[in-house]
Amino acid sequence: MSDNTRSLTRLDYISDDVYEIERLRIFHGGWMLAARADRLENGNRTVVELAGESVLLTRDLEGRLHAFANVCRHRGSRLCDGYDDSKQGSLMCPYHAWTYSLDGRLISTPFLDAGEVDRELLPLWSYHIRELQGFIFVSLAKDPPDFEQWTAQHCADLLRLARFNCGDLKVAATTTCEIAANWKIVIENYQECLHCARVHPELTAVVPTYRTGSVIDYTRSDGGVDITGNYAMPGETDTSPPLPGISELDAASYYGGVLFPNGFIDASGTCVIISTLFPKGPHHTTMTMQYMFAPETIGSPDFDPTPTIEFNDLIAQQDSDVCERVHKGVMSRAFDHGVLTPKDSLVIEFTQHYLKARDPIS
Repeated sequence: MSDNTRSLTRLDYISDDVYEIERLRIFHGGWMLAARADRLENGNRTVVELAGESVLLTRDLEGRLHAFANVCRHRGSRLCDGYDDSKQGSLMCPYHAWTYSLDGRLISTPFLDAGEVDRELLPLWSYHIRELQGFIFVSLAKDPPDFEQWTAQHCADLLRLARFNCGDLKVAATTTCEIAANWKIVIENYQECLHCARVHPELTAVVPTYRTGSVIDYTRSDGGVDITGNYAMPGETDTSPPLPGISELDAASYYGGVLFPNGFIDASGTCVIISTLFPKGPHHTTMTMQYMFAPETIGSPDFDPTPTIEFNDLIAQQDSDVCERVHKGVMSRAFDHGVLTPKDSLVIEFTQHYLKARDPIS
């Protein structure tokens, strides 16, 4: 059996040692999708966990984005717990009230004068942050790879879908799915449709190509597949208008892609869904799904994204169930590797991409 027909091994999925290598070389050594920029207005802050590291994202009063370790420089207290829509230009540690500006400067140390602590030497530990099409990417590496080169190599699908103008869209709703499975199993499941006819009857009713077991319509050169009716629950109607500026073909199609290592993008003509994977070790993945529409659509008095959200959440739950079954199965000592078929072509591509990122010298 050739390497191209082998899946990853049991240890690739469940080993703590492999996960630590992933954290070092992939998650913390490159760039990770962290959040949507439109969720942070001036003065806001939020917290994301990037493969075991709590990262504080802020937008200062001048509108600039920043990323920091979510750690006070005094005694190491966790600074923030989640999203905060405060419009203040500072944040305070809950332990000793050390206060930082949203650009990371230490500006107040109660009960300590200038002779006892040099505030200029104690800003928050900062991380690298970049924005692309309204998406926030963060690198924890001291010297991260060049962002433009990295996105060209790892986020080609996002760049290919630039015509959907994600930077102009706004998040209307967010849902979360907890998956007791390795993050790579979740991506591999996304990259094939041999399971779709059995697992996703509602989806195959909307996307006929998926009934064939293929995730690709080989009669098209743009990577899209036709949609029958709406990308919504069968029997329900998505009344949202097409996204601004897209073609009639795009409005009647579905496009999907992976943002390596931890995101999916799904464009259905009326909505773009960004799914972000937050690995919590080798055995668990938290996935958030953000539903993005044109601002004028969200502002319409009859705007109702429920049919799209319910449909996507149903598919996500169906996928989560089978991913968890796979994770339980690959933990068996009998499993050394699985078999990849020609219709697993995107899984094969992901496997090769992952192994090259994890073991670049081999």
